[in-house]
Amino acid sequence: MYSPFQLGIRYLDWWLHASNGRGHGIHSPFVYAFLEDVLLDHRPRPIYEQVEGLRSRLKRSGEMIEVLDLGAGPGFAAVDLARRVGPQGQVLALERSETYVAAARAVARQQNLPQLEVRQHDLLRDPLPHGPNTEPDGGFDLVWCRWVAMFLPTLEPLVEQLPQALCPNGVLVLQEYMHWDTFALHPHGQSIRRFGQVVQESFRAAGGNPDVNRQLPTLLARQGLKIRSLQALPVVGGHGSMAACWMQRFVEVYGLQLIAQGLWSTEEQTRAEMEMNKVASEPGSFWV
Repeated sequence: MYSPFQLGIRYLDWWLHASNGRGHGIHSPFVYAFLEDVLLDHRPRPIYEQVEGLRSRLKRSGEMIEVLDLGAGPGFAAVDLARRVGPQGQVLALERSETYVAAARAVARQQNLPQLEVRQHDLLRDPLPHGPNTEPDGGFDLVWCRWVAMFLPTLEPLVEQLPQALCPNGVLVLQEYMHWDTFALHPHGQSIRRFGQVVQESFRAAGGNPDVNRQLPTLLARQGLKIRSLQALPVVGGHGSMAACWMQRFVEVYGLQLIAQGLWSTEEQTRAEMEMNKVASEPGSFWV
């Protein structure tokens, strides 16, 4: 069992040293998955080929590629999208947090990306733009949305506006969770499985839905959108892998937040960490 002082010291230690070996602090499941599934994932996927094919044709034609990034956070994906569309394109990133908006704007300036515009925007209250500044009613070629719907208390205000934000033949790409119950440490990870269940309780208590992707395809189809591709992106890793290191750190850090919320106890946190230490030395153990 850890005292409040010990928990504070452990949190400060994580804050100072969290890293995945490439200079990024991996304390968020969303940042980790963006890094793992996009920036560092070079496996061929059919949807990537489709997107790259469209991008290549647009580059040859000289047309402007216009992208809308919903729930941009501090701008990780927006910056990457801005680089991909190039100076002749345009990316409009929408984000509710004033702090994140300031951070994303600063990165855009530092990296000389005038094609990236960041606006403060509430997806549940503010109407979506129907096009970029150069063509306010022309729609966007691509609308990108990652780990946003799972935090929304209601989906309809956003989903109902998406068709109007797309240009004819535009593409909508969403990435959300659909089976959080799979979060586990194998074998014998009973405390970790319980931790995953409590994490879901915390998301739902805040009005979100950790398995929101079970609803999204049907809701989108009802708005007249054609579902072109559905893909699963599992995160699995054995001891010492990037996936395992992130998930263990997530337990260590998010457990403190669950304790503060009254959903998790220091005794449960201690048992979970003992379980991680024990299984880490067992050959063949893995995280999902």
